[in-house]
Amino acid sequence: MSSVVITTHSMTEAFAELLRPFTAKEIARKLRMPSTRTIENWKEGRTIPQGRHVVAMLTDDELCKRLLALADQGELVRSKETIAHLKAALMSEGK
Repeated sequence: MSSVVITTHSMTEAFAELLRPFTAKEIARKLRMPSTRTIENWKEGRTIPQGRHVVAMLTDDELCKRLLALADQGELVRSKETIAHLKAALMSEGK
């Protein structure tokens, strides 16, 4: 088995774990997605979010904290200032 397969498999599991506490409807509302089917696939570990969805997760307080923890950046999760700067940078990029 190649390392790409192992890495992808780990990422699908990691995103499924990250999203487990939320319903697909909650996530769809947070990410402004019209359908929950894609989110259900993420939660079931079939697929992982695209980059644009991950960026959208960073704009939500709860998902951002969980995503940063997933990235093994626990010290960043505790820093509200870091999260505020990250959100401001993401919002300015969108303008």
